[in-house]
Amino acid sequence: MANPYYQSHQKLPFISYFGQPIITDAKVLVIGAGGLGCPCLQALAGAGVGNLAVADFDTISLSNLHRQQLYSFNDIGNQKAITAVNHLRKLNPFIEIQWHQILVDEQNILELLKPYDIIVDATDNFETRYLINDACVVLNKPLVYGAIHQTEGHFTVFNYNGSATLRCLFPETDSQNTLQSCADIGAYNITTSLIGNFMAGEVLKIILENPEVASNKLVCIDALSATTTQFLYTQNKDNRVKSSKKFTLKSAPSVLTPLEIIARAKNQEVWLFDVRTMAEREAFNIGGVHRFLDDFLKTNSLTFSPSSFYVFYCQKGLRSKKAVDFCKKMGAPNCFSLKNGLNWDKNLLDKLSML
Repeated sequence: MANPYYQSHQKLPFISYFGQPIITDAKVLVIGAGGLGCPCLQALAGAGVGNLAVADFDTISLSNLHRQQLYSFNDIGNQKAITAVNHLRKLNPFIEIQWHQILVDEQNILELLKPYDIIVDATDNFETRYLINDACVVLNKPLVYGAIHQTEGHFTVFNYNGSATLRCLFPETDSQNTLQSCADIGAYNITTSLIGNFMAGEVLKIILENPEVASNKLVCIDALSATTTQFLYTQNKDNRVKSSKKFTLKSAPSVLTPLEIIARAKNQEVWLFDVRTMAEREAFNIGGVHRFLDDFLKTNSLTFSPSSFYVFYCQKGLRSKKAVDFCKKMGAPNCFSLKNGLNWDKNLLDKLSML
């Protein structure tokens, strides 16, 4: 007997009685439970995606609530991934939903993605986006992508039946550091809702093998003028090779956990570098030298002792990773980023502050 929860969906010709079980069997992972991830997850759960998962490492803050409507005032300070799953289970108790409290990196991304049929990139920085894209290429999984800039947004689908990838649309050298965070430039909650729901729509079209999947096509939406524009782009096969090399070329780790730092500090002198803003540092820090990231990246020369090692930290681990990448390009291999930034137990952070 058909589940009455889905009776409206099943009346739609492109879903129908036969399509709903296919949606129920699908396995979808949404990476990022923020402004794009929240509406996308709500739509996918309501549509009955039977095996849904969310990956995020961040916590909920007051400034998130206007656009991340899976959360309420009482959720402030809680983990996004766990909270999102708890709310989604109330929305649809007929599906399986799980959470991954994790910051994706080169060490965990492949294992994270393997169990799922479709990946949704709802993150907000290009470093993570390239990593997700490259993993999807290696694992041959379709990737639904979306992004916003204030009142404008766009979405597309990468690596669908051999279609173009993120690197084909946005060459890495052109797009690095071009997207500012919502915290810096603001976010229109109407735009995040629109793009997040359109991303969910692409997921459903992929599941149902609908011919209207937006692969090789970037759809742009202006929420103020209510206009849409479409741009076609093509595949560059060299980008697939570049994506594959990311996981075939072995490189030294560039991130360390607090316990790994503490263990190393027994034999080597450790220097801490805080690359956050002054306001963030004044609110909380674990000591070390303060160098604002933008100023640090303008440094012409670096001098690091080979007998010491250097740990950069920020709030979430993204800015510090950029600082480490810069140091390594300048010939300083003994530099590392604090994994997950300051999102650790206070006791561990206290131990780091005493190094």
